[in-house]
Amino acid sequence: MERVEERAYAKLNLCLGVLCKRMDGYHALDTLMQTVSLFDRITVAPSKTVEVHVTGAELPYENTMYRAAALYRQRCGKGALITCEKRLPSEAGMGSGSADAAAVLRGLQRLHRMLTDREIREIALAVGADVPFCLQGGLCRCEGVGEILTPVVGPSLHFAVVKPPRGVSTKALFQGLTLPRKRVETVRCLAMLGKNDLPGAAAYMENALEAPAIELVPEIGQIKAALLQRGALAACMTGSGSAVFGLFETEAQAQQALAGFPEAYYTAVCHSV
Repeated sequence: MERVEERAYAKLNLCLGVLCKRMDGYHALDTLMQTVSLFDRITVAPSKTVEVHVTGAELPYENTMYRAAALYRQRCGKGALITCEKRLPSEAGMGSGSADAAAVLRGLQRLHRMLTDREIREIALAVGADVPFCLQGGLCRCEGVGEILTPVVGPSLHFAVVKPPRGVSTKALFQGLTLPRKRVETVRCLAMLGKNDLPGAAAYMENALEAPAIELVPEIGQIKAALLQRGALAACMTGSGSAVFGLFETEAQAQQALAGFPEAYYTAVCHSV
């Protein structure tokens, strides 16, 4: 096998709670993540070294894909020639870089199968807190810094996603975060999704990072209000922002809700995968 192709699927945080700041400096989270049908396209080929080529965006040399492949190479001596067609926006809270790293790890395992699942998870967490979820995919309750995963079965979900031109720096947001934050009812949201009760679940979809992110990028609040006005069952910032999703009962309703947003904004319709 000379090369493999992987889709690096985006994620949305249906709800996100911040519990406390840990002794190691990270924040303990309780969040519900859902993989959605938006993706970057990744190709991985064998190589003695690690090399990454990207189209569609400018990324730093030591990006998440490079770090994932370099850590894989440290363990088993297998490098990678990686190409990435970027479609997902950065600084959006949609897990773009984490999804890319997870796709690289899946591709390397398809090529070589030299590491255990545990070793792959260890590399994933070393690259970033969201990478273990992006490896798992689906719908999960994520705890700790995001690495403690509880997969669950949920209904099909349809979303409209809108991101303003300005992004939010995750590092800057958490550095300025004041605690405690309002409690987010992740378990109740899960329970409603388990009953296929979308309006019930929507009532618990909120993000403890949303208010401080709006202070940095006010457009986040404007997008949320617009999506709710256009019929969204819920509208919520995902991750640390600045993208906002609206939950709709149908794809057609989600598509209709995107009309009228400025051309400079990133807009997309997607569904759960």
